[in-house]
Amino acid sequence: MSLAMGTPVETQREVSLRSRVVWSFWVIILLLGLPTWWATTSIERASLPSDLMLASHDDLWYSIPVCLSSASIAKNELAKLAWETQKLAKGQQFLFKFHVQAQIQCQQDAVTTLITIAEGEDYDIQYSSRSASFEARYPEGGMPSLPFHLATFLQSAFLEEHASVAYQLFTSGKSNEDIQSFIQTLPQDMTNNIQKAANRAFKPGSNYHLSISLFTAGSAPSSWDIRQALDTYIEPIVYALSSTSNISVASQVQLYSSFSPSVQPQQRDSTWRLKKEDLTSFVNTAEWPLSPSIGQGPTINFITYVPAKQFIPLLLDDNSTNSWLVPQWGGITILNPPLRSNEESELESEVLPDHLDHASLVPAFESFQTQLLQLLGVPQSTKLPLQERLKSFQRLSALSLYLRTSSNLGSLARLAQRLSNIPIPRHVLRSVDSALARLSVFQQCLTTSTTGESWSTCFTSARAAFVESEKAFFDKSMVGQVYFPDEHKVAVYLPLLGPVGVPLVVGLLGEMKSIIGRRKR
Repeated sequence: MSLAMGTPVETQREVSLRSRVVWSFWVIILLLGLPTWWATTSIERASLPSDLMLASHDDLWYSIPVCLSSASIAKNELAKLAWETQKLAKGQQFLFKFHVQAQIQCQQDAVTTLITIAEGEDYDIQYSSRSASFEARYPEGGMPSLPFHLATFLQSAFLEEHASVAYQLFTSGKSNEDIQSFIQTLPQDMTNNIQKAANRAFKPGSNYHLSISLFTAGSAPSSWDIRQALDTYIEPIVYALSSTSNISVASQVQLYSSFSPSVQPQQRDSTWRLKKEDLTSFVNTAEWPLSPSIGQGPTINFITYVPAKQFIPLLLDDNSTNSWLVPQWGGITILNPPLRSNEESELESEVLPDHLDHASLVPAFESFQTQLLQLLGVPQSTKLPLQERLKSFQRLSALSLYLRTSSNLGSLARLAQRLSNIPIPRHVLRSVDSALARLSVFQQCLTTSTTGESWSTCFTSARAAFVESEKAFFDKSMVGQVYFPDEHKVAVYLPLLGPVGVPLVVGLLGEMKSIIGRRKR
């Protein structure tokens, strides 16, 4: 005798309870779960002005402002002279030009080249440090030929700056046939020098840190006249470049700092010599507390090293100077101070001085000044004095910031288009808008013949635009999502949704079948 086992019949109360449970789960999922999931996982993507960000920004004129002044030439004649000079001093088509104006029209600011004109015995143009201007002379009755001489001088004196402009555009990927043809007409040695200078210098930026250190092998010297040396050799450069770069300066003194153990000076006659191959490993990076390149802007290190008494004098082998430059890092100078007589001890008749005065620091800081100009990328033209070369550097630096800002904005726009899963917060959009606005101000300074903005304002705009573009491109809220592709999301959701989702879907399907079955009865 067998008992038939059948499916137990659910009561009406059990059917109703099951339906409530199934629908309750789905109501909670639809009304609470999905909105919560959407709010916590959705990506904020502000609408970037991609068209403006992807604009090439290369349709510009790079102009060099020149101001003519004269106490003996009438205003209308001086204006005519400026117009004729600019007409003759042709630049490269759609690349650069001279913006020559009479004194009554031009703004004499930090980067304007001033030329004062007066009668003389012959045509001659010389720079006067007293008036911080070029003094142009012309013979009596020689006014008609003066524009030609001025234009020839401008083209020759500023050829290296124009070559540097072409090199910047070429290396930034904005080259065209005009730029390439101009580069081919340049002297080969000038092209090589510009390439070497670019490889040696830091990239132009808005911030630099100078770390000037005194390292001594023993306990002396323990102090130095650093303040006076900085005021004489470093601060004038820092002040001259303040409109384009914020340069901070710090100094330190470190005692008992021996050079790298791998360096072995060789004795020759009465001196000690460092071989050329020892220079690359001279800095004892393991023990010397050098400032790293952290924060905004690179750190430029300048080291004055005083060797131990037994190694004095320590000189470089086959080198007329006692200093050398490390590309994109800094400069090192070995200082051999004169020994002083030791009146406190009978064991040593001569010892190193306890203090380095300003006179003993002059050779080191003269080298540091030259090395600083090289590391910043200041043009080394022999036809222009330092003041004019610093003006050229400010214009070139601002142009580089302009190009790098354009590159940052274009890269950010392409990244946002390619990766749809990275967030774009509102503050990134604000930084982009600010960079574009300031970029437009500087572009007007370069492209228009006359501008109401001074060059110092234009430089400030270029620097601020670069800072805002860096802030937007390297925003930390976007970086994490770049390395979190959709495949990772699937790997996270499947183990969670599988065990939970299958029973819910099966229960929903069963409840739908029950509803359909009850309606058919």
